[in-house]
Amino acid sequence: MKTVVTKIIRVAITLLLVLIAAIAIFRAWVFYTESPWTRDAKFTADVVAIAPDVSGLLTDVRVSDNQLVQQGQVLFVVDQPRYQQALDEAQADVDYYQALANEKRREAGRRVRLGTNAMSQELIDQANNDFITVSHQLAKAVAARDLAKIDLDRTIIRAPAEGWVTNLSVHAGEFITRGTVSVALVKRNSFYLLAYLEETKLERVRPGYRAEITPLGSNVVFYGTVDSIAAGVTNTNAVADKKGLATVDSNLEWVRLAQRVPVKIRLDEQQGDLYPTGTTATVVITGSKDRQPARLSPMMQLIRRLREFG
Repeated sequence: MKTVVTKIIRVAITLLLVLIAAIAIFRAWVFYTESPWTRDAKFTADVVAIAPDVSGLLTDVRVSDNQLVQQGQVLFVVDQPRYQQALDEAQADVDYYQALANEKRREAGRRVRLGTNAMSQELIDQANNDFITVSHQLAKAVAARDLAKIDLDRTIIRAPAEGWVTNLSVHAGEFITRGTVSVALVKRNSFYLLAYLEETKLERVRPGYRAEITPLGSNVVFYGTVDSIAAGVTNTNAVADKKGLATVDSNLEWVRLAQRVPVKIRLDEQQGDLYPTGTTATVVITGSKDRQPARLSPMMQLIRRLREFG
C-alpha cells in the first residue's frame, strides 16, 4: 500500500513539475513573442556635416580625428592670402568709386547752382545722371567688398557645436572645394536611441513609456523614455509609375515578416562617451511611465538569463 502511495506521490510531483515548467516556458514564449522589445536598437546622435563655403588650398588643419572640440574652435583654414587679396581689391574699387562719386556730386551741385544762365539744361541733367550712375557703381562695389569680407571670414571653419570630430578626410596642402563635406561633427549631449520594433508590437508602445536599454556585450542597464514613433517607413513593394500610380509586387511569400518601425527613445543620461553612434543595444518597453522601475522587467530578466546560458 505504501509503495502505491509513494508511486502516486512521485507521479504527482513529476506532473506538477512538468506543469510548472510548461507554464514557465509558455510565459517566456509569450514575453518573447508579444512583449515590445527588440535587439535591433542603435545609439544615434545629431551629426553635423561640415563643408567649407569657399574653395581653395587647405593651409592649416588644427584638429585630429575623433577629437573632442568646443563650440567655435577652429577646425581648419582655407587659403586666406587669396581671399585677403580679393578683399583688398574690392576695397580699392570702393575707394575709387567713392572718390568718383564725390567728384560727380560736387560737379552736379555746381552746375545746379550756376543754372541755365551759364550753361544749357542738358549739361545740368547730364551731370546729375553721371552722379546717379557712379552712385550705383559705388553701391555695387560696396556689395562686392562685403561679399569678399564674408568669404575671408569663412576661410576659417569653426566647430558649430561642442562634439567629436570624426571621419576627418582632409589634410593640409589639399585643394578643397566649396560644399564638399570634409568632416563630420557628432554633437555632444545629443544622443538618443532608435529602436526598430516590429509592427505587431506597436500597440503596446506609447510616447512617455519607459524603456530599459542594455548595450550589446554589456550587463549595464540604462533607462530612457519613448519620445515618438516614426510616421512612416519605405514600402519596397510599391513603386510609382509614370502616371503616379503605385505598382505593387504581385508575389507574396507564404511567411510575411513583420515590418520594423523606428521608435525614438530619449536617454535619461547621455552615454556618448562610452557608446558611439551606430552601436547596438537591446531595448525593452516596460509600458510604465514611472521614472525608474524598482526592478528589471520580466523580459529583461529573461534576456539576461539567456545571455548567461548563451
